[in-house]
Amino acid sequence: MGTTYKGNSVYFRSVGQNVLITSSKYDYSKGFFGENSKHGKERTRNIAAPDNMAAAKDFYDKIAFGGKEQIINENMRITRMADGTVITMRKVSSSDGTPVVDINIKPSKHTGGVKGQKIHFVQEDE
Repeated sequence: MGTTYKGNSVYFRSVGQNVLITSSKYDYSKGFFGENSKHGKERTRNIAAPDNMAAAKDFYDKIAFGGKEQIINENMRITRMADGTVITMRKVSSSDGTPVVDINIKPSKHTGGVKGQKIHFVQEDE
């Protein structure tokens, strides 16, 4: 049997290959997902959802599909993509306690337009 990757993909994928499957469900514009955070930095984003943990996991599973995942501990998972992008999911952010997905594209060779960003999944107001 051959190697399988995150999500049972049969081949090693890049973050650029996952933009369409991720942006079909999550707001995406000019390389960024979600909305600009109140903290003012364009790189820090927010996605609001009724169940922010479920949304963070779904987003992470889509953007990291086909990567090599390493489970660090109960709070953190890191996936390395074929293009060099490193995607980290933490269930609890140290800054505000929300689930967070960090997309580090610095080592990437094929981002598909995705920019480096940290996405906090915040509880949607009812």
